Formats: sequence, structure tokens, C-alpha cells
Amino acid sequence: MNIREAYEKFATDEQCLAYIGKMRWPDGVVRCAACGSKEVKRVDRKADSKNRRKWFYLCVEKSCHNQFTPTSGTIFHDTHLPLIVWFQAIALVLNAKKGISAKQLQRDLGIGGYKTAWYLNHRIREAMAEGAIPKLGGVVEVDETYVGGKQRGHTGKLKSKDVVMGIREARRRTSPDPDRK
Repeated sequence: MNIREAYEKFATDEQCLAYIGKMRWPDGVVRCAACGSKEVKRVDRKADSKNRRKWFYLCVEKSCHNQFTPTSGTIFHDTHLPLIVWFQAIALVLNAKKGISAKQLQRDLGIGGYKTAWYLNHRIREAMAEGAIPKLGGVVEVDETYVGGKQRGHTGKLKSKDVVMGIREARRRTSPDPDRK
């Protein structure tokens, strides 16, 4: 999805919230974020506040009574930024070939402070890192080499060479090879 498509698809906070809800509960059945119960009701707020959602879910399980929204327990939880800004920031981070700085996010999104842009960028990167690549375990093999042709001059310094590094988890042999000496 390119940035223009993201802006069209997520033009309002309600569209963003509906998408989060659809991703969180793909079967359409809202479950309590704390106990997992299906006994949930939607509560609409009468007073309109700028930092609060207009509605939330309430678990009616006798032992729980948890209040939550689709953003509870996600990177969007407890944020004062509109969800539109979050989704635009995600689109920018995903489409930046070599990454994007917090300063660039601040300029592109019109965010007031650098700390806010840094926090936004940090939370998005942290969410992208979770579980994407499993950690290596057991015996890990590491090797490196230098590529780039014949070294000329600068004896002892590798000025014109690039470092290439490889890491892999070694597979254990299940049975030793009787022919191998």
C-alpha cells in the first residue's frame, strides 16, 4: 500500500478505529481485553472530550468489569495523537527505503514537538521488531570476509573493501556418518 492509498483508506479516526477492531477481532466478536469474555457491551459517552474516545467497551462479566477500546494493549494505547497521524506515520516508516528520522516525521506530519515524533517513530519500530525474526539458538556459526578486489596501498588498512558477514544456526546431525573419518 502506498502513502496515497493509506491517506484515502484511513481518512478519519473512525476508519482507523474500525480497521484496528477488524484486525483485533477478525471474526467480528468483540472479546474482553482482560478476561477474553464475549459478554461485552458498547457504552457511548455523552460528554465530548478531545482526548477521549466517544465510546468504549465494558465487560459485563461479574468478576471483570474491564473498560477497553480496540486500541487497548496496542501501540496506539493511551495516546493523545489522532489515529490518522499514527496511520500516516506507519505508512511513511514502511515506505522509507532506508528508514526515516524522527525529525523527518515531525516535518512530514506537522507534529509540534521532536519528542512526540521520536516517541511515535520508536513505538512503530518496536512493534515492527516483535517476533519478526526468531532468535538463533544452540550452536551459531559466524563468518566474515572482505570483498572488493585487490587491495592497493594502505597496507594493513582495508580502505576499498566491504565487509560481508554471515550468521546461521548450525544443524545437528541426527546420526554420525559411518563413512566419514
